[in-house]
Amino acid sequence: MSKEKARKRAEERARKRAPKARNTATSEVDRTGQSGGNRPEKKAPKRSVREQRRRRRIWVMAILWVVANALIFVFTDTWNAKWLGLTVTTILIPLIVWLVWDPEGRVNL
Repeated sequence: MSKEKARKRAEERARKRAPKARNTATSEVDRTGQSGGNRPEKKAPKRSVREQRRRRRIWVMAILWVVANALIFVFTDTWNAKWLGLTVTTILIPLIVWLVWDPEGRVNL
């Protein structure tokens, strides 16, 4: 009786450790791509609200940086002033956007 229980326990453990097998009839069709075109298209993953805010913030920074640098190139004459302006905008614009932008409304000023 104990040998029989041990054998059952061993089979159960082996089943738990074995990799889960998918339905082989559908997996072969899916892998070869011969499903007749009935496979659903993969949808793009939805972005979280936090990711959307982060992307919007980066776009705002990029646009402000380009506008500020264009204005610097238009209104300055020397290359020293242009390089100084480019350096300052590269440092200040991300800093200002990160400090001022508060889309979550966490800070009441």
